[in-house]
Amino acid sequence: MLSIGSVQGGPEVASAPIGVVLGRLMRLATEERGDFKFGSSAALNVVFHVPGSLAANVGYKGLRDGTFSRSRQLLMIQVAVPQDVAVSKDEASVQRFLFDSLRKASRIATEFFERNGIDFSQPKYLAMVDALEKKCAQTGSTLR
Repeated sequence: MLSIGSVQGGPEVASAPIGVVLGRLMRLATEERGDFKFGSSAALNVVFHVPGSLAANVGYKGLRDGTFSRSRQLLMIQVAVPQDVAVSKDEASVQRFLFDSLRKASRIATEFFERNGIDFSQPKYLAMVDALEKKCAQTGSTLR
């Protein structure tokens, strides 16, 4: 299963395309998740770190695994959003970056869960990402 979050480096991020698309994606992921109970099976919390006027550099590049809650079976994957994506005015390219990152997160999660002997369904996770991508594209800019 999947939850999505963001750490925004400034107030301007919320109204920029990256903030708008992330907000849409977070709402859709919550809807898609339905009544899933964390702790019932392995899940991911993908957190996008978006640079802004108050915090321009997150101190890493790409993706990395973060904390793991054994009781909730929840692994955090952190994604450093590059500056060019953070300031992009093109929602389609922002969306491509976000979904590419969600797919890359599945590889990190698969390795982590295998190493720790925890069952994780990468195909189920990727099917959810695919469904979210279709819904996100269909809703476009209408969810501002």
